[in-house]
Amino acid sequence: MSQMQRLWQLALAGAAALCSSVAANPDPHGGHAHHDKTPAIAQFCVDGWADHGPRFCVAANMYHNHSTAAHDMLVTVEVSRPANDTLASAGWLAIGSGAVMSGSLMFLIYGDPVTNKGPVVSARGVELAHGHEQPAVLSQDDPSQNSGVLVQQIGAGEWKTGEDGTHLGVAQFACYSCTKWLGHAVDAEETSQAMIWAFNEFEDMAPYAWDQPLRKHVGVNGWGNFYANLQAASTHHATGPPAVLKHQNNINASASRILIKKPSFFQRIRARPAAYIHAFVMLIAFLALFPLGVVGIRSGLDKAFKYHWMIQAGAMCFAAVGAALGIYMSRGDLFGSAHQVIGLAVFALLFVQAASGWWHHVQFVKIRRRTWVSYGHMSLGWGILLGGWTNAITGSILFGLARLGLYGLVALVATELMVLVAIVYIAKRKRQQDEVKLKTAATDWRGEDNEDYFALDDAESEDDEDASSRKSDEKLRPAKYHT
Repeated sequence: MSQMQRLWQLALAGAAALCSSVAANPDPHGGHAHHDKTPAIAQFCVDGWADHGPRFCVAANMYHNHSTAAHDMLVTVEVSRPANDTLASAGWLAIGSGAVMSGSLMFLIYGDPVTNKGPVVSARGVELAHGHEQPAVLSQDDPSQNSGVLVQQIGAGEWKTGEDGTHLGVAQFACYSCTKWLGHAVDAEETSQAMIWAFNEFEDMAPYAWDQPLRKHVGVNGWGNFYANLQAASTHHATGPPAVLKHQNNINASASRILIKKPSFFQRIRARPAAYIHAFVMLIAFLALFPLGVVGIRSGLDKAFKYHWMIQAGAMCFAAVGAALGIYMSRGDLFGSAHQVIGLAVFALLFVQAASGWWHHVQFVKIRRRTWVSYGHMSLGWGILLGGWTNAITGSILFGLARLGLYGLVALVATELMVLVAIVYIAKRKRQQDEVKLKTAATDWRGEDNEDYFALDDAESEDDEDASSRKSDEKLRPAKYHT
């Protein structure tokens, strides 16, 4: 019991140290990422009226949606129309991903301030390698037809009175799972995401439907590119599309490529300490300690059971710290993703597993054979391991681990599973062979008067839990038994 108390004391001390370091950053997802007070948005503005071009501003941020394991793009667009009623009612503005039309995911804004129609938002797309062609209209309500992407306008568009009688249209929309687009998708980790814009100032867009046909943009000033630092515009706590900030043209955006030095490993840890510590302690628990505990009980050593429970107790301490950090990062939304649900279920089952292991040991010491609790303990242990490994993969996806790293983790889990299965199989075969040898040797001298003495030989023995007890029993038997 003193060893268990020392383990818990160490775990509590470690948890206190971790919490004190995390407390220095009130945002568990990286609230210190913007030390210069720059807001977590990417805003780009164009004023091309002097050259018969468009006048617009677009502000966007990226929200990590835990339920889809993808990033949503939340966007606000402000577009100006001339005071002339004829010109004000015509034309459209498009903003898309990528540096060219091929593979671009596009968002079109059009409407009529004179009749107060719109502005409305319509989503279009161009497949890769299809070049400069008419964008296809995306489904308005079925993301499976859009590579998992769904674009929906948020609220009704609004027309305001601008300077000198001009019209200012404001439209907001969400591009759900925007990073899943199969063409030139936006990347939440990209510090210089290429974007494209285009406009047409003469086309009649009435009746302003979602699938309104388009004509080509016109003029040398009818299209252009810009680049957005979407990494700086990413957030875990979006409350809706960001507002366009007045008197600021470009925020985390530029008309030319953005050159930013990538943060070092330690800078990334300081930006998201809770997430990194959570991942570290959980990987130690489920990829190292819990599997090592299985190896310990199957090792055949005299102190196999002692090694088993001590290693598993240490693993539970790591898991407890990881679970506490996971709950802290959830900010009250404990069931927001499959990763969170599986994690909470696995953590709760750890206590059931510990109780069943203790009860199994108590019963085995008394009757020297397994009970239904024993088999339940072993089955639940495998279930917890598989659940923990699955959650390591889902957590890595939510964390934003690169594809190569994710493949490496899957390969590691698969290898560990095969090794553990092999170890358990070999240990079981060895136990069965030892039992056959013991029973064969016992039949050479077992007599009628000794049947009660050898009643334990017919019961299935524990794998390795009490090897030292078995050896002491053997010393009490006649010498002929030890052949």
